[in-house]
Amino acid sequence: MRKIWIAGLVLAVLGLIIYSVSGTQPARVLDEAYLGRLREARRQKDQSLHNASDSPIPGAQRATFAGLRYFAPTADFRVMARLVRQPVLLPQPLAMTLGAPESYQRWGTAEFELNGQPQKLTLLQKAGDQQLFVPFTDPTNGQQTYGAGRFLDVPLPPAEANEIELDFNQTYNPYCAYNHEFSCPKPPAENRLTVPVAAGEQAYQP
Repeated sequence: MRKIWIAGLVLAVLGLIIYSVSGTQPARVLDEAYLGRLREARRQKDQSLHNASDSPIPGAQRATFAGLRYFAPTADFRVMARLVRQPVLLPQPLAMTLGAPESYQRWGTAEFELNGQPQKLTLLQKAGDQQLFVPFTDPTNGQQTYGAGRFLDVPLPPAEANEIELDFNQTYNPYCAYNHEFSCPKPPAENRLTVPVAAGEQAYQP
C-alpha cells in the first residue's frame, strides 16, 4: 500500500513539473450526457427539416437531404461570460435580409475570452420571449459557415446571476441559409467576434 501511495505521489509531482514547464492546462472535455443531448437535438432537427411541411429546405432538395453539417463539439467554445445587464431595456431593431426591420430589445452584454482574446456580444430579447437572442459574425463566415452570420439562443439567467453561459456548440444557421426566400435578422455590427468560432452548425450544402 505504501509503494502505491508513493507511486501516486511521484506521478502527481511529475504532472506539476510538466505543467510548470509547458505552461499548458489539461484539456477540458465534454461529458457524455451533454454530448448525447446534443446528438439527439441535431438528429431531431434533421428529421424536422426533412419532413416538416414548413421546412425551409426547398422541396426539390428534400429527397436528397442528408442532414446538416457541424463542427465537432468542444469545451473550448462553451464559455462563462461576465453578464452586464441593461438598466433599462432599450429598443434595438435589427435589419432583415428581406423587408422591414424586426423589433428587439437590448437586454445586456456578455464579456468573455476566446483563445485568450477578449470578446463582447450584445444580448437581445424579443418581447415575450423567455430566452435571449445572440446573432453574431466571426471570421469563419463565408468559408466554413454561413456568410451572413449565425445565431445562438440563451436561457434567461436568474435575477441574481452575474455570469451567463454561451455554448457556441449550439450555434445554428438562420433559415435564409437554406432558402433565400426566408427573411432573417442580420447580426448587429458590434456582434462581430475577432476569433474564428469553429463550433456549431457549418455552412449548408444542398
